[in-house]
Amino acid sequence: MKKCHGSVVGTLFLAACLLLPGTSFAGSPTLDEQRALYREAKIAVARGSEANVRRLVSALGNYPLKPHIEFLWLSDRLRHAKTSEVSTFLNNYEDSSLANRLRYRWLDTLRSQGREQDFLAYYRPASASTKQQCYFHHINLSRGNKEPFLAEAINLWSVGKSQPNGCDPLFDYLIANQYITDEIAWNRYSAAVLNHQYRLARYLQRFFTSDRYQLLARNFLKVDLEHELIGNYSLFSDFNDALSGDEVHAIIAHGLTHLARTDATTALKHWSYYQQIHPFTNEQRKQVVTDLIKGLYNQEHPDIADNYLIDYLDIADPTLLEWRTREFISQADWQSVLTWIERMPLQLRETDRWLYWRARAADLNHTAKQPPQQNSAYQVLSRSRSFYGFLASEWTANGYSMAFKKARVSPTDIAELEKQPGILRTREFVFHKDYLAARRDWYHTTRNFTEQQWITAAHIASSWQWHNGAITSMISAGFWDDIDLRFPLAFKEAFYSHADKTGVPVHLLFAVARQESALAQDVQSRAGAKGLMQLMPATARETARKNGISYRGSHQLFEPEINITLGSRYYREMLQRFDNNRILATAAYNAGPHRVSTWLNKSQGSLPFDAWIETIPFLETRNYVQNVLAFSMIYAHHLESEARILSEKEKQHRL
Repeated sequence: MKKCHGSVVGTLFLAACLLLPGTSFAGSPTLDEQRALYREAKIAVARGSEANVRRLVSALGNYPLKPHIEFLWLSDRLRHAKTSEVSTFLNNYEDSSLANRLRYRWLDTLRSQGREQDFLAYYRPASASTKQQCYFHHINLSRGNKEPFLAEAINLWSVGKSQPNGCDPLFDYLIANQYITDEIAWNRYSAAVLNHQYRLARYLQRFFTSDRYQLLARNFLKVDLEHELIGNYSLFSDFNDALSGDEVHAIIAHGLTHLARTDATTALKHWSYYQQIHPFTNEQRKQVVTDLIKGLYNQEHPDIADNYLIDYLDIADPTLLEWRTREFISQADWQSVLTWIERMPLQLRETDRWLYWRARAADLNHTAKQPPQQNSAYQVLSRSRSFYGFLASEWTANGYSMAFKKARVSPTDIAELEKQPGILRTREFVFHKDYLAARRDWYHTTRNFTEQQWITAAHIASSWQWHNGAITSMISAGFWDDIDLRFPLAFKEAFYSHADKTGVPVHLLFAVARQESALAQDVQSRAGAKGLMQLMPATARETARKNGISYRGSHQLFEPEINITLGSRYYREMLQRFDNNRILATAAYNAGPHRVSTWLNKSQGSLPFDAWIETIPFLETRNYVQNVLAFSMIYAHHLESEARILSEKEKQHRL
């Protein structure tokens, strides 16, 4: 019989120290044996088989995911767990994501059982929910501990939305002890109105004890609901003392920004009046001016808007200048494009996007003194690995520059990092295809890494064929030039197979998947799109029906083979619908074919291809199209393909 050393998790894992009948190894189990035992242990936990869990935990030895089995068993039985069991686990694995998750669940258990002293002992802000934070501060305040708990409790009360019901005892305490002053109530009230939480706002009105704040609150709500009331200057004539100035300015700025969206010329008149008598903050002035200009444009007063924007270039949001420039691009007014680019701040003007458009607009305006292939701006841009750099290469007839730089690491760096428990756990989660758990442990383990450690981590993830881990690690490192790590040829056989079957270029399929999911096969978007090529379940179902593909449900979209099967056919459908134009097919894949048709109807074939892309109304789709086309060239480079970013037909086709 072996002697147990060190602490273990309660009686269950004390028993697990003993080599129980049914498990026998001549020596330490191999890694393959441990992996098989781990799978068996997960089943035993799910079935609640304590004897089997004990046996298997013992047999796992030093397997990196042994703590995960302990976590699963303990977290499912916390209501009956001994404090010593939880303490042992948290102490043994304190620097793991599992410890944070168990602590969170344990705090909920202690709160529900009213075990205040234990709750205080185990409380850590980093792993506490809002409800747990409220409980923690209520305990301390109830015991007479005011600092710093009172200020933090008031912060919890002051948010502009309803808090969980579990916070009610804390808030009742603050109210009963008259800690909610007019100023504190106003902060929450104004936040609630700005968030359009009107029920909460009306509830908060009861906390105002002074006539001034009661009147302020009523006027704020009136102006928010009826923006034109901002023109009733008498609403604010009673508030001219210094104390109430900030609140009044916030109300006026709020009302003006809302009115500007429906009646910008009237809002502009009121703004001229209020500016003479109120010292607004720089942020308030920027917001009002920006919304006034947007409103004037949207309400077809472009000349007034342009003049106002020129007058306030120093405080207007720079994105307005970009938006206005795109408006001129959409009108093919190339001289105005050049004029507005020159009005941009220097830092914005010298980005790849606007360097490209300064050169391109000059060409289209027929003002360039040299042919495009000799334009120095294109020559400089063509050295960039970007959408605009690749387009510049089209006009210079240069090859595409990949600006490749290998992210180097030493074998010593890799060997040291591979020893970290969190890295070992992630490796095993990846092996078992538990990618969510892998990401949790990876992010927790690497959260404080240096740039070089992130790069090393990317190399390690790549060696496991965990491509999403390598990509996200390189993003965290801020190292953009190792395109081997950032654009791996993942799932190569499936992509090649379905490129052959659909006729869609394989480098384009790689690019779509890389943009959609960063090659994570298990991800789901907020909208419900799933898997590598981020298919919506309804789209997948219809695509399967049209192509006679066996499809049992959306859970299959997390399988790379079925996802690529359906994604490649849906992309082919978009190509067929839009005459094999990759620009339009890619936009349709992201935004839907009906929207793309609407945008085409609006432009009426008046725009060069790059101008149409630049003026796609949805920022997400605009970036998506640019990224997919650029990524396709990086993948073409990997595959030693001579493909160009667009065909001559696509470049010549006006959209």
